[in-house]
Amino acid sequence: MATPACRPETVFESATVDIQHCPDCQMIHLTMGSITIRMTEQHFSQYAQDVSKGLFELNAAPYQSGVRVMM
Repeated sequence: MATPACRPETVFESATVDIQHCPDCQMIHLTMGSITIRMTEQHFSQYAQDVSKGLFELNAAPYQSGVRVMM
């Protein structure tokens, strides 16, 4: 949850995620539905890289269980 001094500004918004940056606390506020995660800019950057790598690996894996990720 944001602190009273936080005034996050939206960086990106879609149907599934809202990414905000707060210049007051210098944190990224990542909201997915009812879940909000606050993390440092460095942690968010590494998280985004890891998710991208995971998506690449998932799409490169042989077809399994009838589930494929649409990009």
